[in-house]
Parts: sequence; C-alpha cells; structure tokens
Amino acid sequence: MSLPKKVAIIGAGPSGLATAKTLLHNFPKGTFQPTIFEKKHRLGGLWAVDYPSDRDRANGHSHGRSRSHHDRQTRGYVDPNMRTNISRFSVAFSDLAWESVLGPDVPMFPRAWQVRKYLEEYAGRYVPEGVVRLGRRVVKSARKRKEAGLGARWEVQWIDVREKGCSSAGASSEPEIKTESFDFLVVASGHFGTPHTPDIPGLDGVASIVHSSELQSANDISRLLETSPVKQGKVVVVGGSMSGVEAATSIALHLSSLSFRPDSTKQGGSGYEVWHLSTSPFWVLPTYLPHQYSDDPLKKGTMPLLPLDLFLYDLSRRPPGTVNLAYGPKSAEQVSLIYKSFKGMLGNDYSRIGGVNITDTDGNESTRPPWVAIADYYAEFVRSKAIKLETGRVRSMTGSPAAYTIDIESPGGSKPLTGVAAVVMATGFSPSESLSFLDDDVLRVLEHSEKDQFLPLILDGFSSSHSEIPDLGFVGFYRGAFWGPAELQSQILAQRWSQKGLEEVPTPAEDQVERAKEREMVRNFRNLFPASTRGQFPLGDYVGLMESLARQLGRPRQPISKDLPADTQPLGPVVPVRYHLENDHLAQEQVDTTIEALRYTLTAGSERARMCTAAAIFRALHGQWRFTRKREGLEKSGIATFHPRYPSHLGYEREYLCAETENGTETRLVYRLSEDTSELVKNSQVRIWSVDQASPNSASGLLSEVQFETSSEVTVLGDYRVQAFYSAASGEEHRYDFILDRVAIRSWSCTVTRPGSSGRQTGIETHTSYTRP
Repeated sequence: MSLPKKVAIIGAGPSGLATAKTLLHNFPKGTFQPTIFEKKHRLGGLWAVDYPSDRDRANGHSHGRSRSHHDRQTRGYVDPNMRTNISRFSVAFSDLAWESVLGPDVPMFPRAWQVRKYLEEYAGRYVPEGVVRLGRRVVKSARKRKEAGLGARWEVQWIDVREKGCSSAGASSEPEIKTESFDFLVVASGHFGTPHTPDIPGLDGVASIVHSSELQSANDISRLLETSPVKQGKVVVVGGSMSGVEAATSIALHLSSLSFRPDSTKQGGSGYEVWHLSTSPFWVLPTYLPHQYSDDPLKKGTMPLLPLDLFLYDLSRRPPGTVNLAYGPKSAEQVSLIYKSFKGMLGNDYSRIGGVNITDTDGNESTRPPWVAIADYYAEFVRSKAIKLETGRVRSMTGSPAAYTIDIESPGGSKPLTGVAAVVMATGFSPSESLSFLDDDVLRVLEHSEKDQFLPLILDGFSSSHSEIPDLGFVGFYRGAFWGPAELQSQILAQRWSQKGLEEVPTPAEDQVERAKEREMVRNFRNLFPASTRGQFPLGDYVGLMESLARQLGRPRQPISKDLPADTQPLGPVVPVRYHLENDHLAQEQVDTTIEALRYTLTAGSERARMCTAAAIFRALHGQWRFTRKREGLEKSGIATFHPRYPSHLGYEREYLCAETENGTETRLVYRLSEDTSELVKNSQVRIWSVDQASPNSASGLLSEVQFETSSEVTVLGDYRVQAFYSAASGEEHRYDFILDRVAIRSWSCTVTRPGSSGRQTGIETHTSYTRP
C-alpha cells in the first residue's frame, strides 16, 4: 500500500478549506494527507472577523459599536456586519447549503460574521480535527530534489504565532522554526496580503489619513474626522476601485446620518464635503438588477428583479460557445460594446450618474475598459452632489494641518484641490506578502513582480499552476469572484496529482506548449502600457472561467429544474452548486436544498422575488423628487427629499428621513425597509411613519405598511411597472405605482382613498405624483 501524498496548504480561508475537503473526500481514503497552515488563530481568511455582540447581531449595524485602540490594531480588513456584494448563491460552495448554517431564514447578501460561521460549519463537516493548524505561520518553503532520481519535495518551515496579549514566562524572544516535508504545496493565501499605499510626496505630513480597510464602521469615520485639525472641509477618497466607491458611500451616508439623526435637529455633518478622486472610468452597480423579459408564455411581459450576480452570470446573456478570460487589450469597438451593455442594463437615467469618467469634457466616450463597483447609495449621492467627483491622479500633498492641498494631475493639466480635512487611501492591497514564504528560485520561475498588485505571478491553468513546477498549485489566487472557481481549481489540481506517483512525472509536450501559450497571454496582459488599459480583472469572464474549469473536469452543468425536459430548461445563472460532484452522496441533501432555494428565487411570483423588488425600489427612492398633490379639486406642489441614514430600529435594513415641503410647510416622514430575514417582512416590506414634533426626526405614528406585488408589468414603452398596496383596518387604502427605467424610478405615485362619511357615497381620494426635478 502506498503512503498518502502529503500536501501543505497555506491559508485557511475559503480556498484552503475547499482544497482540503477535495483532497479528503473526492478520492479514496489515504490518497492524500493535507495540512493547512494558518497564521491567524481562527479560520476564515478575509472572513475571520469578530462575532458581533448579541445587540449588534440583532441590529445588524455597526454604527453603535465602539472599539478600543487594541481592537483596531488586531481586527481584520472588513466589518463583521458588512454585507457580501454578491449573493448567497455565489458566496458558497456546492456541498454546503446556507440553510444548514443559519436555518431557513438566509439573507440574500450574508454578513461577514455569517460567512465566518459558514466556513466554520464547512470545516466542521468536511475537514477533520488536526488538519487545520491555527496560529502557524509559514516563513519559508523550498523545493528540494530527492536523491536516487525521485522527484522534488517541499521543505516547509513554520513558527508558532502567539495570540495578541498572550505571553509565556521564560519564552524565547525568537520563536522556534520547525520544518516538515511535503509532496505538494498549495498557495491559498489570497490577494489581500497588505494594504497598499502609493509613495506620494507629502503624504506623511497629513494628520488625518487612513487606508480604506481601516474604515469599517461609523466610529472609524468619526475617529477620522476627530483626528483632523480642522472640523470642516473636504474628505477626499483616493482611488476608483471597489473600495473607493464603498468608502465614499460610507462617509456620505455617515454625514447624512449625522444631519438627520433621530432626536436632533443639529446638522452634524454639514461642515464636510465628500470628494472622490479617481482616474479610470467605472460603473457602479446596485445590488439588484432587472432581469430580461420572461420567455414563459404564462409570464410574458414580466420583469423580475434579481441579485446582480444571478443576472450577470446568467448564461442566456452571452452568445453560445464564447469564452473570454479577459487576457489581452480591448479594442475601441469592444469597449464601446461594453459601455452599450451597461447602459442597456442600467437604463438611461441611472447611466448618467452610475457611469463615472465615461465621457470626457467634450462628451466623447472613453476608449479605456471600465471597472465595476457595487454600491446602492453611491450614484444617488453623486446626483445630489453629496459626493463630488474629480478625475485625476494625486501628484503630491502640501500645506499646513489647517489647510491641506492635493495637487492633482488631471487630463486638462495640473490642478489643486484645497481645503482638505481628511484623506482615505482606497488604493487596494499588495498580494506579495502572501507569497513571501516562496523561495527566490520558485519566484523566479513564476516571474514574480513585487510591485504588481494585479498580476504578481505569471501562471497557467487558469491561474492555478505553472507547468514547470507541477507539484505547486494555486487556488483562488486571483482578483475576482472566487468561491466557485476555487472549488473547481482544487479539484483539477487534486485530479492531476492523484494520477502520479511521488516521483516527478514530466508534463506531456503538447500540454507544455498550450500552457506556455497561456502564460504568454498573461505576460502580455501584464505588460500592457499604460497599465490602466488592462482592465479590472485578469480573469474577468466569470461564466467563461467556470465553464472552462468544468470542461477540464468533464463536469456537466446541473439543471435548475429537474421537472422540465432538457430542451426547455432555462440556461440560468452560473453558481457553484450547479457544478457539484455527482457521486458525492454525502452532500446531495445540501445540493438539493440550494438548488431549491435558487429555483424559488428565480420564480417571479415568489415571496423572495417580492423582497428583491421592494429592496430595489426602496434604494431608488434616494434623493429629491418634485411632487404634485390633488385632493377634491385642489392641486398643490412641492419637493420631497429622501435622506438616507443609519436604521434607528431593530429589524430594518435601511432607512430614510423624508422631508416634504409644500407651500413653505415641511412634513417629515420615516421610511424603513425590513431586513429580508426579519419577521416584519412577512407582512410588509416597507413601513412609513410620521415624525413626532416633540422628538425631532424620530418615528412616531405608523402610517402605512406597504406590501409589494410579486411581479412587474412591462409597459408599451419598455419601462416596467411595479405596484404596492396598504389597506388599513379603518378602510383607508394606499396604492403605490412605480414606473421604472431599468434600475431607476422614472416616476411614481401614491393614491390614498378614505372611506366616505357624513352622507358621502364615495371616498375621498388624494393622488400624489412624483418625478425627478
């Protein structure tokens, strides 16, 4: 009997855990013996966050929490209550249903602490005790050739990492280095190694400056503003990537919350302006997108709203047979088609505010491939000028603490941005620290570039290997959505390694040639100049990547509905559960549960679809509206402004303070969106409250509980209509009618009918219609 092949896995995040599960369960017992080395004292990688307190977990928001200085030094890079920016169906593995972790009420976009819980449940089910070694940091790994003609083996050196605040009497100041040998090495340490801050003249002299990874909660934003020597001015976010959009949105929401917080009329955030400085064109996507018209004759003319990944990863949106892994430059024609696709997806109105740096000052469309960010409030903050945009690159920072100036190199020349109070550097992460344990000989073969944040290595096998080092693998080591690809990458590596003995077996010549061609494509992609022409993700075609990896495994895509014939099956979205290992009977129940949840979410008339619709419309109310109100032959007009603020009550996901001004008189209302797992959502998705005059901005009397229709009707003009209702016990009825241009509300109305009284045979009707100014 041969000895098991020993595999060292660096990192106990999603990729490392998926690799260990694959090695232990997809092959006969004793084929592999994996060991995961994790420098942290808990598993989860990026998701190894603190569990929130019971109060915070119930609230779901971190704006009330305080953190000590020690906490700020030891916490991770994300807030425990941060939502994932793609849905539960993409942030998951094929063989563990979210329902098995959280019960029947699974949020569509889980929080970071819930992802940690998911990963701990996954490890508990599939990774035996002793496989994961926490608090063990690998400091060096060397590829050693054995004697007598046998192949290479990996010599891995590691040390114990003490937990913060722990000490041992008499312990040596230098930890003992321990050494073990392995047959294979897997790098699953991810791209988020170290926050990256570029070398900018004058940066060190700015008193109030943080990296975006340190800006996780309301307290963090308050602390940033408190450290500024001035108490008003510009808060500048540098960087147009995902983190830049998130940081600018978080600060704008914080300032809005200060200005419209309950129990106060003080405009706490009015002294600051949020400025977002970026160089690349980018599109900001909301978390829910309208799907294409239904092809089902029974649902013809419906427009369901879905989580963005279920829309973007839908196979029906792409020409058949195309695979584009985004290596190489994009032509001007290709870029133009990308812009056209986004405009069609988002609609004309939203595209004007959700597309940043898309055109120059003369209105000419950019020829650079756009980036993508995900944020719900950002675009409307831009519309209302709560986020001001500036195009350019930071050249230097100068001035005294009372008057900082950022010198910007813009397309029109150098220009100053004065009155800067604080700076947030949303400039990404350097992955090189995640590779620091590889020796120089290996890094040389991998063509390591320490300064390249996007492509630090030149790999083949869809960023999972290098043919010249066949006993080294990479899982999830690229920028982009990775849960599904990580699962398939680990299976491809394990399948290859299971077929060879411990002696080194050369890769077939034909395979070597193909993989060398792939590396040349990657190399050319990395060397594109200027670097901005490379695009956001080296493996940007998620659907093509998943399909390509599945083809290598000979893995068929599973149907969404088992009841429909193959020729009538919807193509549907590409998500991990659809590529599960068919003979993995251990996980079949988990697979069936997730497939059923996916099918239910994709059903236009389901309760889940109702919640998706409500969330999308609630987001689109943000900002200012002109209204006309008609009642008993009288007509009045005014302005209504929806100011977003932190939810002020448990069970709610989002909240607005709505200020309606009519003939000089202001009325305030509080709109609240129920969390999708709250008990409240079963009766209504949105609730509207009056404001108690004795308690400024605080919700007082409940006015209506709004229930949204489960489907959307497409209009003749190509817009679509969503309706919602409220019926009071008194007989009063509220009817809401929303007309949407893709993700933006074009117009909406509310008709309130009160029962007739005092001899009236008909009720009194008040009709209010709203349009953008």
